[in-house]
Amino acid sequence: MKKLITASLIVLAVVLAAAQDLSAQTDLSWNIGVITDKSFKFDPFLWTNGFSLDIYLGPRFSLSPEVFMVLHNFDFGAFILAPAVLLNYQGFGFFLGGGVTKWWVLGSEVEGAPSSDVMCKLNFGLVGADIKFTLFAITPFQNFFKDTWFGATFGFYF
Repeated sequence: MKKLITASLIVLAVVLAAAQDLSAQTDLSWNIGVITDKSFKFDPFLWTNGFSLDIYLGPRFSLSPEVFMVLHNFDFGAFILAPAVLLNYQGFGFFLGGGVTKWWVLGSEVEGAPSSDVMCKLNFGLVGADIKFTLFAITPFQNFFKDTWFGATFGFYF
């Protein structure tokens, strides 16, 4: 667990350093939210915490790598590490896009590192001056929209 936290902090420092050099072409945001399955019962309660970096590819498109932790309540003994990369269309005050994600179950209570197959992630969001609100869906490619997870995040730009 200490190695994971150390590695995460190193990656965050590199991303922050790179973002400062590319500040006119990138936006870094910290995002917190919730995620649930298609029943929308939020049982168990799962919340997300992570970062996304919008790398602008012109006036209307961005490549957005992100990394999130999915946690049950506040138990860090087992959590899901959920990196993703998305291509987003940037409109006037909104964005819409899709990409891929792969989840790993990690933590001190987990043997090995079980993982998911690569899945599709679709998102839509609203953007303000220093904030963003995102709705997203994650679904396996082999059962498209059959075993779907839905979520929402609220983000703050640095």
